[in-house]
Amino acid sequence: MDFRTLQASVSLLLMLIVCLNFITDKRTAAISIREKCQCIEKTGSVKWRKITNYTIIEKDPLCNKVQIILWLSSKQVCLNPDSKQGKRLQRCWKRIKSNTQHKKVCLKLQRKKGPKRQKKH
Repeated sequence: MDFRTLQASVSLLLMLIVCLNFITDKRTAAISIREKCQCIEKTGSVKWRKITNYTIIEKDPLCNKVQIILWLSSKQVCLNPDSKQGKRLQRCWKRIKSNTQHKKVCLKLQRKKGPKRQKKH
């Protein structure tokens, strides 16, 4: 067997082993981070004035649930996306088209407009 043919065969075999090793490393990493939802425990509601910031994470391959993370003055809390407050935040988030610069708008309390009361004289 010619030396160059042997050298080419060994080089090809070495490249194949490196590629297989690279592929299997990524596969095990993908399996180990599967189903990594940030929200484990959820609360039904929080006082609006205590919320300083929030993040809404849509369903994705890593977590098949919508997650709403609220920042309060002292801690982070997960809000139930099916609660009244969670649905309101999601509607507002979609209305502002997920623009992070306008998300403070969703934290402002909006009073329902009803008939105005006339002052008594």
